[in-house]
Amino acid sequence: MGKYELDLEKYKKAIEKVLVRFVERGCDKVSFEELWFETSIPMDIIREVFQAEVSIPKEIVEIKDDKGALIWKVEIPQEVSQEEPTEE
Repeated sequence: MGKYELDLEKYKKAIEKVLVRFVERGCDKVSFEELWFETSIPMDIIREVFQAEVSIPKEIVEIKDDKGALIWKVEIPQEVSQEEPTEE
């Protein structure tokens, strides 16, 4: 690694650790702004880390970027009704 190359792995670990802390606090939706606030990692690096593989706890259902765009969401299957439709 060169003198000024980014070590994305350390940023990735920091973000993954903060995501776990959000879950421990009961948060299931997270924004890049919250990640920035908790880690002080610049937004462009947060974006870059999320373009790589990031381990996201299963309790997190949604992550939005700094512009409010949805970048990650858990697809929650809708429950199928067990009742038979009534015919009239």
